Amino acid sequence: MKKLYLAIALLISAIVALAGCTQSQQSSEVPTLTVAYLPTDHHAALFVACDNPDLFKNNYGIYLKAVKDKEAYELYKGDKKIADVKVVKVTEGGASIMNLMTQGQVDVALVGNPPVIFYIDKGTDAKIIMNLHTEGSAVVVRKDIPVNNWEEFVNWIKEKYKEGKQVKIGHPLPTSIQYVMIKDALKAEGITFTEDPNDKDAMVLLMNCKGQGTMPQMLAQNQLDAVIAWEPTPEIIENKGVGKVIAYSENLPSTSGGKWTDHPCCCLAASGDALTKKREAVITFAKILKDATDELNKNKELAVKASVRWLGTDEAVERDSIAHIKFDYRLEPTIPQVIKFVEAMKLQGLMSGKLKDASSEEAENIIFDLQTYNEIME
Repeated sequence: MKKLYLAIALLISAIVALAGCTQSQQSSEVPTLTVAYLPTDHHAALFVACDNPDLFKNNYGIYLKAVKDKEAYELYKGDKKIADVKVVKVTEGGASIMNLMTQGQVDVALVGNPPVIFYIDKGTDAKIIMNLHTEGSAVVVRKDIPVNNWEEFVNWIKEKYKEGKQVKIGHPLPTSIQYVMIKDALKAEGITFTEDPNDKDAMVLLMNCKGQGTMPQMLAQNQLDAVIAWEPTPEIIENKGVGKVIAYSENLPSTSGGKWTDHPCCCLAASGDALTKKREAVITFAKILKDATDELNKNKELAVKASVRWLGTDEAVERDSIAHIKFDYRLEPTIPQVIKFVEAMKLQGLMSGKLKDASSEEAENIIFDLQTYNEIME
């Protein structure tokens, strides 16, 4: 009987020990951080961080170790593994990324400010935690159109209208920065526009290209007269001999006066769930993007080479493209400009939820997580 009791006691001890071991293993498991990005050199900081682990390990003590190129990485701080990082390319645009975040499929997003704003307004639990860059888009016209700048293009649109012809301008997606900016610029110039192909009374028909991949072909086949696009598509179109850049986004007029100089474009956004449950991973990942931005600003060739590898573009295209992007992670100078986007989106009827009647101060608190930003900057 004593032997039986001893055997039972040993069995129970083994089960408890095994349970404790399993619990310890589970508690030590690192989170998986799902990061979405767009195929644009606006997100060169991500490409540089992924492609140069030794640089960041030696200089900053934070680095990404490749598991599967362009798809899976391990995030380290010193010798400590912080997270598994799943990198997801989304080709359709920022709205698609934010839709995935709303569904809980994306934790962190490299994405344009307007899509984040639009989805936050609709109730998505997300915050902007860092800036990525400013500027970096352009208006491109077909090569046969006899204009060379924005003013000439505006006059050409008016001339075509007098002839009874409607000018067609393509944009990537509704709620994209490019969509918001072209509508604002046309309005500032007194150019009427529509998105209804049956409405022939407006001077301009704005066409949703559902991304930017078809833009060169649509220009070449005369389906469009012009496009507004993020880099490097404008330089790709010029390089193909299909069109020519007539205005970079920072030179477009604004309905609030002046131009869109130093306008914010892409940011780093995080879901509320990730900020709560995967906080260390989110902040550490943001820090490496910050470090990558510092490095590529010291050496733009890092951005050129990494973008060529990730996007499959030519080096000449990337050198022209990178020259028109100002990489800057700071939120302080960009917050007022983001609020300017909010006001433009209100005027365009894109705000119908929590931001519709929000003051500038309220909008700032709704959109940004400055506590997390300050932790990233430490």
